[in-house]
Amino acid sequence: MTTFKYEVEIQVPVEYSFEWGLDPENWQRSMPGITNVEVLGETDEGTRHRTTFKMFGQSSTDESTFIVVEPNEHAYSRIEGPDMFGEMHYRFSETPEGSLVHFEAEFDDPESLVERTLQPVFNRYLDRQFRNHLQTMKDLVEAEHAETEAVMSR
Repeated sequence: MTTFKYEVEIQVPVEYSFEWGLDPENWQRSMPGITNVEVLGETDEGTRHRTTFKMFGQSSTDESTFIVVEPNEHAYSRIEGPDMFGEMHYRFSETPEGSLVHFEAEFDDPESLVERTLQPVFNRYLDRQFRNHLQTMKDLVEAEHAETEAVMSR
C-alpha cells in the first residue's frame, strides 16, 4: 500500500472549509488532474461519484463513494476502479486562526510488472498533485470566504 500525507492550515472557520470540501464542483477546481465529476446518487453510505482523471495524457474513470464520517471533522472517499483502488481521508480541526486540514491517501500497490515498474513515476505525480491540491484548496477557500464576508458586511 502506498500512502501520502499532507496538511494545510486555512484561515477560515472549519465549518466553511468542510462544506467547501464536500462540493464535487470544487474537486475539479482544486485538483487539476480531475477532468470530470459526475454525481451518480446517494447510497446508505454516502454520495457515489464517477470521476475522470487525466495523467500523462491518459484518461481513467473510477467510481467512488464520498462518506461523511463526522460533520466538520472527517470525510473520506473510497475509490474503486480498474486503475486505482484506495481511500482519501480529509480530517478537519479547529485552530485559533481557522482550520487545519489533514489529508491522507492510501492506494493499493499495482499488481502487474509494467505497473510496478512505472509506480515511482506515478507516485511522484500523485505527490505533486496532492500537495498542489491542498495549496489550491487553501487559496480558493480563503479567497471565497473573504468574498462572502465582504458581501455579507454590506
